[in-house]
Amino acid sequence: MRDEVLPWFLAVMAPVVWGSTYFVTQKWLPGADPVWLAAVRVGIPALFMVWLVPVPVWQKFGVRLLLMSLLNISLFSGLLFYSISVLPGGVAATLVATLPLQVILLRLLAGQGAEVTHLLAAVGGVIGVGMLLWRADTELALPGIVAALSAAFVMAAGVLMASRYSADIKPLQLTAAQISLGGVCLLVFAGLSGHPFPVVTQEGVIAMLWMGPVGMGVAYWAWFRAMASVPVHKLAFLGLLNPVVAVLGGVVIMGEMLTSGQLVGMAIILCCVILAQLVGNRRAGIKTAS
Repeated sequence: MRDEVLPWFLAVMAPVVWGSTYFVTQKWLPGADPVWLAAVRVGIPALFMVWLVPVPVWQKFGVRLLLMSLLNISLFSGLLFYSISVLPGGVAATLVATLPLQVILLRLLAGQGAEVTHLLAAVGGVIGVGMLLWRADTELALPGIVAALSAAFVMAAGVLMASRYSADIKPLQLTAAQISLGGVCLLVFAGLSGHPFPVVTQEGVIAMLWMGPVGMGVAYWAWFRAMASVPVHKLAFLGLLNPVVAVLGGVVIMGEMLTSGQLVGMAIILCCVILAQLVGNRRAGIKTAS
């Protein structure tokens, strides 16, 4: 029983922790440069996790790990924080919430098929997130829109790649390797960008420690560990919990108020997430070994 429940617990825990990024950033890191924010967030856990990957793993799976790291960590983080810097946060989060839909479309292109109910749930999830977060009262920057959609795309491709090609890599080593490589890439990019390193308060340092070791290290390990047992197309839907937690955190931490439209959007998201988990699979989902 414990072995059956644990993967689902880890699968839910990851997006819940990621959802805290929005209000933690707004509360304790306002105005922080997005380039350095992404680099430090990944770079801090990278310093500690690189030692968890044995040399033979680097030698045998180096190219594979580099590709997964570029998709799941480097490109995703860079595109995400860029979109947040030029778009209202709710708009960026809504566009990134197309992740489940893009996973389904990529599976269709790969000839793996998809449940019609999952497709409808993905569309419904995007609508729910839009009702929950959308705050666009100004003209939207096209580069930001492209960046947010691209962030969802590279993450969808990275999740599918990891689910297919990481069966022979332990989840902790898989996580540590991706974060280590991603941290190096982002820190080099930030250093070459010419952007000054942001000045942060003591509370900001604590916030970065939460978003780094916990938000990147622990949460990404939980995500890839869950992938060993949870079908990837169902796992992607749990990412919709991210904006729900972000909004609830804003209410509790930032003193924001929920509107009736947001409550309806939250209900739609939760229904779509639950529906996606309950629908039986006529086609087996891809799994990896733990």
